[in-house]
Amino acid sequence: MSQPLRILIVDDSALMRRMIRAMLDRDPDLTVVGEAADGREAIARAAELRPDLITLDVRMPVMDGVETTRQIMAYQPTPILVLTASLSRYDIDITFQMLGAGALDVMEKPQLSDGAALERARIALVRKIKLLARVKVVTHLRGRRKQNVELSMVNGELPNKQATATSPSLGGTSTTDHSPFTIQHSPFPVVVIGASTGGPGVVRQILAGLPRGYGAAVVVVQHIAQGFSAGMVEWMAGSSALPIMLADAGAAIRPGQVIVAPDRVDLLLDDKGRVKLSALPLLLQRPAIDITMQSVAEAYGPLATGVLLTGMGRDGALGMRSIRRAGGYTIAQDEASCTIFGMPKAAIDLGAAHVVLPPDKIIEALIARVDTPRRGIT
Repeated sequence: MSQPLRILIVDDSALMRRMIRAMLDRDPDLTVVGEAADGREAIARAAELRPDLITLDVRMPVMDGVETTRQIMAYQPTPILVLTASLSRYDIDITFQMLGAGALDVMEKPQLSDGAALERARIALVRKIKLLARVKVVTHLRGRRKQNVELSMVNGELPNKQATATSPSLGGTSTTDHSPFTIQHSPFPVVVIGASTGGPGVVRQILAGLPRGYGAAVVVVQHIAQGFSAGMVEWMAGSSALPIMLADAGAAIRPGQVIVAPDRVDLLLDDKGRVKLSALPLLLQRPAIDITMQSVAEAYGPLATGVLLTGMGRDGALGMRSIRRAGGYTIAQDEASCTIFGMPKAAIDLGAAHVVLPPDKIIEALIARVDTPRRGIT
């Protein structure tokens, strides 16, 4: 690197700020340019210092992590890495709200433990910062709209309601002349959704858009830090008409239900629709999207649909190609709506994607592809 990456540390604990600074100062490619003890100070320091990345606490006085993320992403878009000390339900919920507001990723805070564990935590933190600091983040206007609404209410004004636009017809950038076909025969179809950095909010949006009684089983493989998958499931379930649960070994998948791969293991399906969880170190990333998609391609062939969303690297590209070669249907998220276009681009370059779509069109494609019974599945 020609210039060190400039980092802003935000945490209400002076001890934690000192610890994170000491960890980062050991790497010549990183320099800590400032600190902040609460959200409001973080916003001011971000505007003043224009750092390459912000490490952001969840619980803080004056302004919590959610509103801080919204304001930074609305007025000074900067890569944000969420650091949380707790995996409690309350803190996990705030954490995923921060990811939905534009933060890129989450890690558990380093613990004051033995030297070997602390060094492993330092290496993981430095690696994550170096990856995320180069991401070109986009402005999230929701923070500005929220602030404008609050100002209008203070002034005694009511915001104008926008007319709801009707959904346009299914479309997008197609990499082939083939169109999606509707699956109407048994066994039931399976949809695999793979995502990494920037993915939780998009996955949540897609699941929230699928109707109750959706006629396919849905499998989600989201790269997430260890310890956060259960909380992510609860967060996603809060906005979905479909039941969402962590995958259990031996459980049978069902149409109208969503299972999510636990962190640190790979999820496979057999031809009877039963879950197998594997901890074999077959790939660098675990859970691996490629492994899940390849197993679904083998077991379900033309009944499989693969969806590859935002993320860094190439995981999922080979799996998407397996689904396409098996006669299934494949969708890649478009570049404009991706936080990081790496994984979808890899699939597109490989010729693995039938179509390239934004999230709202992905929802339409998934609904159009699957014949959903009118009666919901309970």
